[in-house]
Order: sequence, then C-alpha cells, then structure tokens
Amino acid sequence: MHNKMTILILTAHYGEGHVQTAQTLADTFIEKGVQNVHVCDLYGEAYPAIHSFAQTLLKKSFSRLGAPLYKVFYYGTDKLSAKGLSYFYQHLGKKRLIELLQAYRPDIIITTFPMHAGAYLRSRPAFNIPTYTVITDYCAHPLWTHPLIDKYYVASQQVKNTLTSFGVNENRIGVTGIPIRKGFNHPPDRSLETFKKFGLDHTKKTVVIAGGGLGLLPDIDEINKGLNARSIQIVLVTGRNSELKNQLSDVYRTYGNIKVLGYVDNILELMSVTDCLVTKPGAITLTEAASLNIPVILVNPNPGQETENARFFASKGAAFIASKADSISDYVSSILSDEVLRQQFAKGYQSIYKRGAALKIADDILERNVHLRQQKGAN
Repeated sequence: MHNKMTILILTAHYGEGHVQTAQTLADTFIEKGVQNVHVCDLYGEAYPAIHSFAQTLLKKSFSRLGAPLYKVFYYGTDKLSAKGLSYFYQHLGKKRLIELLQAYRPDIIITTFPMHAGAYLRSRPAFNIPTYTVITDYCAHPLWTHPLIDKYYVASQQVKNTLTSFGVNENRIGVTGIPIRKGFNHPPDRSLETFKKFGLDHTKKTVVIAGGGLGLLPDIDEINKGLNARSIQIVLVTGRNSELKNQLSDVYRTYGNIKVLGYVDNILELMSVTDCLVTKPGAITLTEAASLNIPVILVNPNPGQETENARFFASKGAAFIASKADSISDYVSSILSDEVLRQQFAKGYQSIYKRGAALKIADDILERNVHLRQQKGAN
C-alpha cells in the first residue's frame, strides 16, 4: 500500500538527537514498506559555510560566555517575538527545499528540528504537502510551532500542554514519546561477552560518563577520587571529540579502573552493562536510559532544553542534577549502594518512557495519508 510513497525527513546537525530521530523514523518507515525515504540536513545543505560556523557556536554555547547568551534567547523569546522569528524561519532553507521537493516529489514532509519552510510553501498549490513535526525534547519552545503544520508528536502530556498554551489545537498533538533506536525496545541481556568486548570486569559496578556528541566531560579526577576504585570501573565516552579521546587516553593510560572510548557505535551493548550513567541531559540519551532503567546523573545542564529536560526527569524522581564533581561521586555511590533508590528511578522511568514511539508515529502518519488520499478520490 505504501511502497510507492515518498517521504522527506528534514533535520539539522545541531546536536545528535535531531539527526538520530530522523534516521530512526526513516528506518521505521522503510520497515513499514515505504521504499522512498530521504533524510536531509536542510540547513547544512542550504548554507554549508554558515552551518560550519554555527557548529563552532554550538560548542561555545557550553562555555561561560555562550550559556548566558543562549539562556537569554531561549527564555527571552515570548510568544510574540517567537511569531516574528517564525516568519523569519519560514524562509531559511526555502530555496534548497524547493530543489528537494522538485527532485523527490514527496507525499509527506516530516521535521525533527524547528524549520518552517515546508509549512510555509504549502500556500503554493504545487508544494501543498502534508507536514508533520516530531519534537525531540521533553519541553517545547514557541519556535517549534507553525499554523500549517498538520500534527506534532511529543514526548509527554506536559509538552502537549505547553503547545496548547502556544495556541496549537490539542487535536493536532499526539503524545507518542520520543523515537529511539529499535534495539532499545528489545535490549540485550547483561552478558559476560559484552563485558569482555569493552574490556570490562564483570565483577565491578560500571559507571559510564558520556559528554554527548561533543564529548564534553566533567572533572574525571575528582569523580574518581570520590569513588571506591576497587569496586567501581569508569568508562569515559568522548563521542566524536577525537582530540579529547587522545588526551584522556594518555592521562588515564595507567589507571586500572578507567577506560576511554571515543564514538561508540554499539552504545546499546555498552548501556546494557551500565549501572549508572553520568551525562548531559539530551532527550535521546535520557529516553534510551529510561528504556533500560539506568539511573542517570545529569551534569551542568545548559540553559534551555537541557535544563528543561533535566528538570522534567528530576521532577519524576528519575534523575539527579549535579553541578560539581564531588556531588557526582556522592550521587553515584548512593545509586550503586541503595536498592530502594534504584527502584525509585525505575518507577520514575515507568511514568516517562513510552515504548515504540517511532512505530506509533509512522502508523499515525501513514493512516492519515490514506485518509487524505481517500478524501481526494471522493472529490
């Protein structure tokens, strides 16, 4: 039924989450029988030079200077100013999007990043294509919204309530959860083979410290000092930051309980043997941790969506928020030694995690597409 359809998924490389969500959705549609699915980094393709500069700014947003500036943008953008920004956003990438629409002739457009060129172009009969948005955080900014987006798919009822406060009709919002990679719906068992694969000791508790796609990590020395090195092993995941990986590999070469990894393709396997995760509060990482019931400690959330993600999980009793290395080690020790506390985390995750989000979104969009075709046929 769907094999002749074409779906265009628009995303942006501002954090790994948007792109990962786009690819997860693409894989799901292909499994559902849609043969023509295209994932495009719209802004990267439209403005390669600006995109490279923006990536540099993104890294600086983690700095003392960048974080306050982003805070002013995120929390200072009220509904009125967001409306003005939205009109500006309508034209970002428009020329490149028209080229993509002419090349692929999609039946459906899906966005996993705030971008409105597709919705804006619907005013032109040749480009009146159903457009859907998947919000990839446990919060929503007014900039995500546009009156010509058919439906939003969100992480929680709280995000839905936020969108309705922005004027979005509740019938245009589906509370599906955030799509994560298929393997997390059916995680592997905790096995000796997995411990061996990563060079880990199965008799020790495993603490994974990951800095997200940018590989920005807290003070490892202080954390290590605060933990009992005889019974705990630490895995540092630096992501795509190869310079940091090389630096830390040299520093901790002689440490028996610290292992340094770069970008981990088989992150599901590593997380299957993880007892505690210390990380930045990216929504995809949090959702994956929730699917596996891994207690998380969230380090120095940046203003904006990171802070809101962290607050949401903490409010559900599903995360600790730490700003200093000594508090991180204290939290880790508490989590690893207190079964009641771990059960509290698991209960919090049960109230947050929605299994099979990608499949729910794909089924809903495909069903809506069938109805639209039937309506057109009736007319």
